[in-house]
Amino acid sequence: MITVVGLVHVEAGRLLVVRSRNKKAFYLPGGKIEPGESLEEALLREVSEELGVEAGRPRILKRYVSPAYGEGEGAMVDMTCFTADLTGTLRPAGEIAELTYVTRAEYREHAETAPAIHEVLDDLVASRQVRP
Repeated sequence: MITVVGLVHVEAGRLLVVRSRNKKAFYLPGGKIEPGESLEEALLREVSEELGVEAGRPRILKRYVSPAYGEGEGAMVDMTCFTADLTGTLRPAGEIAELTYVTRAEYREHAETAPAIHEVLDDLVASRQVRP
């Protein structure tokens, strides 16, 4: 089980997703928890490292347990998603090569996608936060 945190940030009916260098799939900004970190601390660190902005107090949204994309057969990801207010201008930083905003349909058009992100997008469409 791979335990991670993810930032759910929606603007104009689209979800923010990022792609790391040397990877094909887009994921939520976030990542693995370092030893001694809380989930909230990990999210704040990852947002700063990956997006070059500061996040306000994280608010838990939902936890997803799904197959882990690109980690081998049977690997699972346990992803706790948060929302947070962001301060600054988003830009790819650290290991991030690209960031973009997607609707559910736009994400599904990509050749390489992560199962957990499909679940997040389905929930956001159901709650009318993201366009189908």
